Amino acid sequence: DFLALRLVNGDDCAGRVEVFYNGTWGSVCSNRMSQLTAETMCKHLGCGEGGGIAADFKYGRGTGPTWLDHIECTEQHSSLWKCQSDPWDARSCDNRAEETHLTCTGRKEATSPAAFAECPNSTSCSDREKLRVMGGEDECSGRVEMWHQGSWGTICDDTWDMADANVVCRQLGCGSAVSALSEAAFGEGNGPIWLEKVHCKGTELSLWDCPAKPLFGKNCDHKEDAAVNCSDVLTIFHTCIFLNLDSPSFCRCDRNNSITYESSTRLSVPIILCIILGTLLCLVLAILAGQIRHARAQQR
Repeated sequence: DFLALRLVNGDDCAGRVEVFYNGTWGSVCSNRMSQLTAETMCKHLGCGEGGGIAADFKYGRGTGPTWLDHIECTEQHSSLWKCQSDPWDARSCDNRAEETHLTCTGRKEATSPAAFAECPNSTSCSDREKLRVMGGEDECSGRVEMWHQGSWGTICDDTWDMADANVVCRQLGCGSAVSALSEAAFGEGNGPIWLEKVHCKGTELSLWDCPAKPLFGKNCDHKEDAAVNCSDVLTIFHTCIFLNLDSPSFCRCDRNNSITYESSTRLSVPIILCIILGTLLCLVLAILAGQIRHARAQQR
């Protein structure tokens, strides 16, 4: 996960607070932490609306990084990730005595297996199925959305560029990127904003392989949703022909690069030539469509 919260050395609703960031669990410092912030953590954990900071340090000391300090939540913050804090730093606490120990008054309610489903439509899936574009003309242009912690969310356009867009387009099976768009070019999303400052090299096979920061605080809103326009040339549905006149066969490739083969009855040479010319015409139209999309993107 990009970001998560837990309590350790206690039970589900009491323990030392840890956050998962940059691939590692680490502690949270308690400096200037208010009662309201402690209650916000309890609500975030699903442990009721009451709670407080435990002063007896009975949940032990951490051994990993101390990721966060000076967290300040208000009544408007329903999630810890929306609260203000100092920047992420592996040495946020001066010493382990500053680590946050939390005791919540409630108990976690049982959640359905789909509450934090790893996949949008099934129990197992690839990275491809956890990425989509919305609001565009087709499946290869639109606002970029990713599946995380049981819901679809957007990506902030900070540092969003062609390298990031190329990875998204390739992962979607939509060829290369024509443009990397910002400022909610295809409309604003309405779910969480999962990531900001994505830094792909452009060669990654998946957006999940790119360095990025989970959104924390009010650094971004949906007016900054990232988007892409893809060429859609490499994976336009096409027909390829194996020129075996005795028993010609056809292979079909869809957007997911799935190939199926179909046998046919004996075909004459004129029919095969027509199919070849039709395939070439489809490729020309696909290239023209990519150029038109690129021109529209430049006009935006």
